[in-house]
Amino acid sequence: MKRILALTAVFGGMATAAVALVANDYPETGTDAWKSMFAVDVAPVKYAVNPIPSPEGATTYSVTYKGEIAGIHVGRVFLNVAVSEGGYEVGYKMEQKGIARWFSDAEAQANARGTFKGIDVDSHYYFNHDYERDDDQQYVELYRPSGGARIHLWTEPQYDFFEPVSEDLAVGAVDPMGALMSLGFPAVEEGQSPCDRTIKVFDGRRRFDLIMKDNGTERVRKGGKGRFSGMAYKCKLEQAKVAGYREKDKGDIDGDLWVYLSEVPNGFKSDTLSYVPVMIIAKRGILSARLEGKNPTITAPDGRSVNLGLKRR
Repeated sequence: MKRILALTAVFGGMATAAVALVANDYPETGTDAWKSMFAVDVAPVKYAVNPIPSPEGATTYSVTYKGEIAGIHVGRVFLNVAVSEGGYEVGYKMEQKGIARWFSDAEAQANARGTFKGIDVDSHYYFNHDYERDDDQQYVELYRPSGGARIHLWTEPQYDFFEPVSEDLAVGAVDPMGALMSLGFPAVEEGQSPCDRTIKVFDGRRRFDLIMKDNGTERVRKGGKGRFSGMAYKCKLEQAKVAGYREKDKGDIDGDLWVYLSEVPNGFKSDTLSYVPVMIIAKRGILSARLEGKNPTITAPDGRSVNLGLKRR
């Protein structure tokens, strides 16, 4: 059940569950030999205040994704995104409901901020908290200043590193929530499908690529109150492991995953906010699950708003 609800986290590349790992015999953390192998500087404490300011004059996108398996409600994902010409902020929360609570108490919260270089995302700050139960939690904080090569990493419990990710491999990579921004929101070059994107991701321990491929367009027909209904781009999402994984480790996407993007209406659309994710469908064997966007609402800085769940096209 937790895996199903984490599909939007997978969309953002977020995979920070606390797991017991066996550390290899690497150089002492922080030494020059360590830095030649790892792109992170392990910090003893987290930042007291987010070092990146919230974007000013931002247009916002808020949506609640309802998780369902075979028509049974298993949880919700709350997504709040603020986007301006110069920067972004992402707030994410996942909680389980109904029958899923019989199997797990898993919850997750994340916050991220960054800037844009044209339509390209430059992620700077990421904080995530995964909760399974009181004695099974994981905190992760990543920070890379603009133009910086190395990344501040704070975790609680402390990470064990099992395969190196060098600065060369981490350069140009975004954090997991920056990946969600990159895949789902900015414009693309003229004549290019919004599904045609490949994003480099680094979560502090692993480097992977998230690859979206064009599967055409599809009319989403949902009758639930506030659910998105209309034409959307259907994007197949795949993952390619790059570094930081043990040989036996699988990727985070297990099965088939599709992300549905709706075009932002005129009057709200900009180069940094041209598409929004309205539905996610996953299939693994005979199991099929979906996260459907309820009341996906775009609000301009002047207070004007449009609820895509009330609009029929």
